[in-house]
Amino acid sequence: MAYMTDILYFDNAATTAMSKQALETYVSVATNYMGNPSALHKEGLKAKALLQEKRESIAQHLGVQASTLTFTSGATEANALVLNNLIWAPQSGHAVLSNIEHPSMKEHARILRQLGWSLTFLNAPHGFVNPEDVQAALTEKTRFVGCMLVNNVVGSIQNVGTLVSLVREYQKKSNRKIHFHTDAVQALGKIPFSLTELGVDSASFSAHKFKGPQGVGLLYNIDPALQPLSRGGNQENGMRPGTENLAGIAAMGTALDEAFAHLEENSQRVEKINHFLRSELSFLPILSPSEHASPYILTISVKPLPSEVFTRMLYDRGFCVSSGSACSNNAKQKGESVLTSMLVRSDEAKSSVRLSFGYDTTFAEAESLASTIKTLYRELT
Repeated sequence: MAYMTDILYFDNAATTAMSKQALETYVSVATNYMGNPSALHKEGLKAKALLQEKRESIAQHLGVQASTLTFTSGATEANALVLNNLIWAPQSGHAVLSNIEHPSMKEHARILRQLGWSLTFLNAPHGFVNPEDVQAALTEKTRFVGCMLVNNVVGSIQNVGTLVSLVREYQKKSNRKIHFHTDAVQALGKIPFSLTELGVDSASFSAHKFKGPQGVGLLYNIDPALQPLSRGGNQENGMRPGTENLAGIAAMGTALDEAFAHLEENSQRVEKINHFLRSELSFLPILSPSEHASPYILTISVKPLPSEVFTRMLYDRGFCVSSGSACSNNAKQKGESVLTSMLVRSDEAKSSVRLSFGYDTTFAEAESLASTIKTLYRELT
C-alpha cells in the first residue's frame, strides 16, 4: 500500500483510500469545471453535460437506466431518503428489517415508531436471513422490507433475490405495494450482482468503499411513489435538492471504472488472502461464513480478550483493524448486536475483530498480520 508508510491498513470495510486515478479526476474536474450544473450559461451547461455523462457511465456499470440514479452524499443519506419517505405515507404501516442492518438503517426505528409504524426485526442465524422468517413477518400492513446485500460485519451475502420474490408473491395477494430496499454498499465493485435480477425497488451505495472519495454516493430507485423528505431546488429531479458534488461524482465514476475493470482479478487475489488468513488463524473462532460471503471481510474472535484491547494493541504494532462498524459512535456495541442476532456466542461477539481487505492489500501484508496476531494472542493468553 504505497500511500501508507508505517501502518498496514486492514479496515477497508470502513473506508478505502482514494485511488490515484480517482484523485486526479477530482482535481481535474474541481479545477476545470467552475459552473453550477443548474446554471444556463456556458460553464453551467458544460458542468451539466459532465454530470449526465457520469450518470450514464455509472448506470451502464450497474445495468440500469440513468434516470434511476440519484447522486447523494453517500449511502447513509441514500438509506435515509428511502426510509424517511415512510414519513410521507398518509397512514402508518408495518416495516420489516433484518437485525444485521447498518446503523443508518436501524436507527430510523425510533422515529418511525413515534409516528405509529410497527417494525419487525429479523435475526440472521449464522449470518443469513431466513426466507421463511421474511415470509412469516409479512402482514396486510407491511409497506417496506429492507435487507442488506453484503453484511458489513461478517461479509455474509444475503439471498436478496429470493427474499424479493417472496415479497412480490405476497404483494400480489394483498394488492398493496411493498417497497424492497437493499443497502449494497459492501457489494459494489467487489462482488458481481444485478439490480434488475435482484428485483429491488431501491439500493444504496457509497464511493469511499471502492476507492472513490468520501462524501458522495448513489441511490438507485425505480419506485415512482418515492418522495424526498427535504425540499429545495430541482436538482436530481427534486429527489435530492442542492448543488451536486460534481468533482466527487466524477471521481466516483473513475473509481468505479477501475473497480469493474479489475473485478475478477481483485476478487481472486483477495480470496487467496482470505483463505490464507482463515488457515493461519484457524486456532481462533472464525465468525465470517466460509461460503456465500464476501472475500473482502473476515471477522475473527480473540476471546477471552476484549476486542477494543486487541485492536488497540494491533495498532500499536502497525495494523489498522476494526472491532465494529465505523458509522456508529458506539461501534463495538453495534458490532456485538449484529453478531448476537447471528446467534454468535456472547463471549465471542465481545472479542470480535474485523479484518477487511482492499484492492491493493498484498499477500505479504496478510502474512505480516497473521504472524502478529498469532504472536500477540499467545503473549496475552
